[in-house]
Amino acid sequence: MQLRFATANLFNYLAPPNAFYDFNNIYEADQWEKKQQWLARKLLKLDADVIGFQEIFSSEHLLSQLSELGYDHCAVVDKPKVSQNYIYSHPVVGIASRYPITDVEAVTAQAPGTNAPFSFNRKPLRATVKHPSLGSIDIYVVHFKSQRPTLDSELNDAEPFTAWQQENFGRWLSTVQRGYEAHLLHNVIMERKKATANPVILMGDFNQLLTSQEFSSLRSTHRFRQPDTYMPLLPYHLIDSWELFCHNNTIARTPTHYTGASGQVLDYILLSSDFSDEADHPIAKVIDYHVEDQHLVNPSFELDSFASDHAFVSVTVQCAKSHR
Repeated sequence: MQLRFATANLFNYLAPPNAFYDFNNIYEADQWEKKQQWLARKLLKLDADVIGFQEIFSSEHLLSQLSELGYDHCAVVDKPKVSQNYIYSHPVVGIASRYPITDVEAVTAQAPGTNAPFSFNRKPLRATVKHPSLGSIDIYVVHFKSQRPTLDSELNDAEPFTAWQQENFGRWLSTVQRGYEAHLLHNVIMERKKATANPVILMGDFNQLLTSQEFSSLRSTHRFRQPDTYMPLLPYHLIDSWELFCHNNTIARTPTHYTGASGQVLDYILLSSDFSDEADHPIAKVIDYHVEDQHLVNPSFELDSFASDHAFVSVTVQCAKSHR
């Protein structure tokens, strides 16, 4: 039995007459229809069993569209910010599943060293999906802070030197935010893993390379300078699904986002070691890794004019025959 997971950044999924970020950013009715049609085609092509979404503004429209595509189990755990009754910002994440979702919540955490709640830039989602062969799987959907400077709103009126310094500092603050979020989310994931032993999927738009320092906690496999802690901590490892698929081959990795001609991998699906051959009893094996990027590298204006600015990523696993 196979199971496919996918992550999809929808890029300003907002129904008219509402505007995203600025009062001028409003889809015409035919533009919105083209965006929905584009998404339907991509999701049908992906044929994923579980999908994590980012950049949702109009959750009710998305849930309706997903229902028409056969996804009977869907959830969104937060709401975007709205100003002047129609200008939307701070999009949210969501999940769709062909299998029952038995539990869903927005991930919460405490600020380091305090009892105060930590404010995620965008609230991560945790949903527990019940699969007939693999049992309960904890799936986390994230959209980490962008690389845009956090002080961006203060730069327009500053003189060039001051703006340059503020921009550099603002980018560092964005990096710190991502680092805090990744560390605290990892702690939440591992504490739940200890309590439930459920397999874990973490997927979404990371807005930076997984190899960046702010995501070191997600890549950690042993205590600092203590390699002998690798095996005891193996059940709590998160592994890039690309690595599980490639098995250290030298295949070039396909970017998921482009700035001009420069491409980067910003969208990831991480799996717990339950899906790795290193586990004592692997529950499944990664047999396919796909980046749906035609709309980025060879777009058709007629079909892709209102596409996402990210590729969609999917991972297919083959369930172990002995697992029930």
